[in-house]
Amino acid sequence: MSTQHDPLELDQENARFAATGLAVWLALTVLAIVVLLLFGPAISAIFV
Repeated sequence: MSTQHDPLELDQENARFAATGLAVWLALTVLAIVVLLLFGPAISAIFV
């Protein structure tokens, strides 16, 4: 019993995985920037 894999289907699956990973990374980056902009002075006051 042999299973055939469509190369195009594998490429599409990898592209979806990469796009999802990039979207998550960008969302976390934007969230970190927003948190720093909103709470930066309060956060830095803790350490000063």
